[in-house]
Amino acid sequence: MISFYNESFSLIVKKHLVFSIGTKSSSIKMETKMESDLPSRTQGQNFPPKPILFGVLNITSDSFSDGGKYLQEDLALAKAKSLMAEGADVIDIGAQSSNVKAEPISEELEWDRMKEIISELKKEKVAISVDTFRPYVIQKALDAGVDYINNIRGFVDPESLDLLKGASRLSTKYVAMFSQDHSIKASEFSDLKPETVVPLALKFFRERTKTFETLGIANRLILDPGMGFFLSPDYKVSFAVLSKITEILSEFPNLMVSVTKKSFLGNALGGLPVEDRIVPTAISETYLWSKGVPMIRTHSPKSFLLAMKTWEMSHGVYSPQRGLQERSDYRP
Repeated sequence: MISFYNESFSLIVKKHLVFSIGTKSSSIKMETKMESDLPSRTQGQNFPPKPILFGVLNITSDSFSDGGKYLQEDLALAKAKSLMAEGADVIDIGAQSSNVKAEPISEELEWDRMKEIISELKKEKVAISVDTFRPYVIQKALDAGVDYINNIRGFVDPESLDLLKGASRLSTKYVAMFSQDHSIKASEFSDLKPETVVPLALKFFRERTKTFETLGIANRLILDPGMGFFLSPDYKVSFAVLSKITEILSEFPNLMVSVTKKSFLGNALGGLPVEDRIVPTAISETYLWSKGVPMIRTHSPKSFLLAMKTWEMSHGVYSPQRGLQERSDYRP
């Protein structure tokens, strides 16, 4: 036996010589084995808990990633179940695209696209988030008993705030997203700079917090810094948010971040098309998790969870209880 030591732990390595038979020359294979009685690395390396994963379900014709794929009810339900099987904790349903080139649909059509999906998922007790900025759809979603309303405009309009005030008896949580102009979709034009984006996002978060305090529902507010074209076509603006995520969390720990397949990842890496952004997405999401972001919105829960597990094991942390099918320890 040979023992190796460093400052944090000792590793006992066994060498086994294995000779192959029936070959011209014998070969030697060295195997290493961690002794079962070694102390777990978790004593010296603490990782954040698994984040709450919002799986993206776009029931749209023009979303940048998967527009047109899930307009049929059976395909949308199958996609929702697939996201749950991958490890999603919440299904985030959007029926009006916020893509730069997206065209607005009527509020009635937006609700019609999702209402049956919500009804079916409710029967199976699936946690549901509705991605909408329209008061009409917000009210319908509240009446349907969804768990989250995810608003890209950040609930800046008085009509939406009045609805939330009227629904104060409910347990619904609200995601208020920061963007460069609080518009109904992303934009190819922006005045935000890498050095200004975080201070302005923090200012918006403080204002939203005060507003929700006056409504008596500040404890149900989740904040989202927005990314990609919601901030700027300049990819450095989104990366500035990532680089300061610890600063943002220190003041607003109830944070959700969505980097999934977004433009800034493609633009920063030489113009990657959407289908080639899976690896950059998983790396960015793993970074966010490692910094303590408690909620991540993603197209691919499985890709993130594989990256998270690989990261943990690369640091010597073997946690069978944190398997790929584990659900986050929370209640919506």
